[in-house]
Amino acid sequence: MSDTPGAGAVLDDRPELRDATEAVLAVDDEQDGWTFDDIPIDSGQFGELVSTGIVEKDGEQYRVADPDAVRAALDGEPETGGDSGREMALGDALRFDFDARATGLLIAALSVVLVARTYVIGSIYRGDDIVLSSNDPYYYRYHVEQVAANAGSAADFGALSVLPDAVTKGEPLMIATLWWVSSLFGGSNEIIGHVLAWYPVVSALVTSVLLYLLAVRVSSDRRVGLASVLFLAFIPGHAFRTSLGFADHHAFDYPWLALTALALVVALTTATNRTSLRRPQPWIAAVGIGVGTAGQVLAWEAGPLLVLPVSLVVLGQTLLDVSNDRSALVSNAPVLAGVSLGAILAWSVHTVTGWQTALVTSAPALLTLGTVVVIATAEVARRFGGTVEQLAVVDLGLGVVGLLVFRFGFAEQWDTFNSRLDLLFRSDAIAETYGLFSADAFGFLFLLGLTLFLALPAMVWGLDLAWSDQSGWLVASSYVWVLFALAVIQVRFVGELATFLALFAGLAFVWVASWVELARPVLTTGDRDLRDVLVPDSRAVASLFVLFLLFGSLGIVQVPVKTSQVLVEDGTYDAATAIEADAAERGFEYPENYVLSRWGQSRVYNYFVNGESRSFSYARQKYGPFVAETDPDAALSRISNRVGYIVTTEADIEEPTTMYARLHQHFGSRNGDVDGLAHYRPLFTSEDGSHRAFAVVPGGEIKGTAAPNSTVSVVTTLAVSGREVDYERQTTANRNGDFTVTVANPGTYTVTTDGGNKTTVEVTEQMVYSGGNVTVE
Repeated sequence: MSDTPGAGAVLDDRPELRDATEAVLAVDDEQDGWTFDDIPIDSGQFGELVSTGIVEKDGEQYRVADPDAVRAALDGEPETGGDSGREMALGDALRFDFDARATGLLIAALSVVLVARTYVIGSIYRGDDIVLSSNDPYYYRYHVEQVAANAGSAADFGALSVLPDAVTKGEPLMIATLWWVSSLFGGSNEIIGHVLAWYPVVSALVTSVLLYLLAVRVSSDRRVGLASVLFLAFIPGHAFRTSLGFADHHAFDYPWLALTALALVVALTTATNRTSLRRPQPWIAAVGIGVGTAGQVLAWEAGPLLVLPVSLVVLGQTLLDVSNDRSALVSNAPVLAGVSLGAILAWSVHTVTGWQTALVTSAPALLTLGTVVVIATAEVARRFGGTVEQLAVVDLGLGVVGLLVFRFGFAEQWDTFNSRLDLLFRSDAIAETYGLFSADAFGFLFLLGLTLFLALPAMVWGLDLAWSDQSGWLVASSYVWVLFALAVIQVRFVGELATFLALFAGLAFVWVASWVELARPVLTTGDRDLRDVLVPDSRAVASLFVLFLLFGSLGIVQVPVKTSQVLVEDGTYDAATAIEADAAERGFEYPENYVLSRWGQSRVYNYFVNGESRSFSYARQKYGPFVAETDPDAALSRISNRVGYIVTTEADIEEPTTMYARLHQHFGSRNGDVDGLAHYRPLFTSEDGSHRAFAVVPGGEIKGTAAPNSTVSVVTTLAVSGREVDYERQTTANRNGDFTVTVANPGTYTVTTDGGNKTTVEVTEQMVYSGGNVTVE
């Protein structure tokens, strides 16, 4: 424990030592250990500083015993005794002292985030059903339910063994976490539905709190923190991915990213010298770094991409250390400890559970090795008088050498890495694989609103702040630029980018507000004194609101637009429930109740009808060729013994002989010269006709006799979702006058021959579903 907590009392009693103390503290901030010759004070003052404990000897050199306590005493701040200055509390280390006004405003900002994510609650909770948004959440819902069905309790982690390789090598930590949380509340399928529906919202709120702490920490300005949270609330690309019910895997990544970034900032800004390493803050932050990096690689197989900013932070910090003649080892010791802990955690979990591939879980270990090399190189450069430019060249050379060693020394791992890299640069029919500025994507304006335009100048400014030896801005800049580059390649990273984009947007907003004299100037220096939030008068509040609308209005408009695009449409849900009712009435079980549809809706239908929502690969392979097929027999052979139901939706297919036209436009009935269909019974049509569902049936046969080679037509009227439609089929009697026609619908049919003779016949549901027949008398 340091003896300097009495520095305030010493300076109160001996005010003549204040100038000497300030001079010594300035030297101590710049040098890690110094001698009497390095300081601009006389020997008498120096002796008194040593005798009072403000300065202590460290080997052959000296240092200020507790710089933070001395600095607080010089600033006139009260002391708390011991080793506890302001940064002794974790809240203070995070620049969050629970000021009542700031906390109240933060809660208000979080309420905005909550409303922006949950206003769609009526589309998620429909009667007794919890209808998750989009298609992929049903994949995770299925696997969480499988684990829960196999588990005896929340402590039964052996139940995770039912997960297939696709999950354990994909998003194992997410599935395990969602199952474990669900099991704490009982683990029923209903509870699992609730947990999956709300987890994205919880992710958004946790991320928002971490963003606030991060923004305040790096800017020393609570106003930047609050503005950042508000901008995050209305970034469409983040809002829809964290909306109620959108239980995709991306939302699970966001808190890990924000936690790691915040821990990096705390570690780098509290590890200023050897004395500071005696305090708990840097090491608490190191734990955060370790947990964050391990969580990222265990949560998603692309997690190694999300730890790339950490390597950039370490590289940049060592360059700053050499530039300012500091020990890179001291500055980066907590970061090194953190990434080492992350490597141990990730590899240990991989070894015990088999989660992720060895290549993915080795990413933190490679990061640790790279950190060691970069720090060692910086220490050597500093000791031998190397310049920053020389160090940068050496680091670049070492990076190239490392890449060559990986390429030619680990051929198998390189091939795996190369295939993963190909996936990053792929572009296919999946919208999230398009680039941010691709003409085929939704458009960066629709995903980011005007936030990008507001944030970009601040992002450039952040680079300048980082190079001016502000570690907090180094971290923020590293994350925002790396994630921006990834989002430019694939828009799937827009949600990850949003947190840091919001930080820079918040900084720019406060700067603009101060420029137009609506607020005090923004702080960016990382000073200990926070710029607090003052309550402006009503006119200023109105002006700030208008200013926020100027930059945030497009995002505010696009949040409901983007969110509505991932909601399950009424037609989809209603079709699923109609099919579910029919399958239950018939006693069908999987796979005879499998629903074939567009692959982007396949998991939704099959979850509600049969619970099997693992994959959409069959739908992706079969649906397109099926609806485009012009030969009914060939179409049926494509899906025989595999499909029980078909759902058609509007498509740009004009050829009248296709299965799409026959089913979706004419309910399987004859249309002009195009014959009707025998094996598809209409079950449902949406009010606007966008969704139609059919049961695949053997069909009932109508047999009879007519004039040889004559045309026979059979017609009935169907009621489909309250709508009456005609269903007609035609056939030709053979040379003996016999005819047989298969129909897909029960009902009273009018049988008409060429001679104008009409007869009615009844076809029952039993005949349609079992392949029975009836003879025309």
